[in-house]
Amino acid sequence: MGIYETPVEMVWRHVVEGEKHLAAQMMLIERLRGKALPTEGAHALLESFYVSQAQHEEHLRRLMREQTLSLRDEQRNLLPRRW
Repeated sequence: MGIYETPVEMVWRHVVEGEKHLAAQMMLIERLRGKALPTEGAHALLESFYVSQAQHEEHLRRLMREQTLSLRDEQRNLLPRRW
C-alpha cells in the first residue's frame, strides 16, 4: 500500500493491474499459438491470474460493502466492532 493510498485504493489498483496481467497473458498465448509453440504453461499461469483476479475483486466488493455499512472511517480504515 502506498503512503497516501487507502485500503480501497490499494485493492482497486490490484484489480486494475490484474486486468492488465490477464490481457497481457492472453496476448502472449495468442503469440505462442501463432508460432505453433506450446501454450500449456501459459494457460496454467492464466488460470492462476484468473483466481487472483477473482480474489482481488471479492476483496474490493467486501471493502465497499464495509464502507457502505459504515464499518470504516474517513480514511477507509476498518473500525473496531461496537457490539
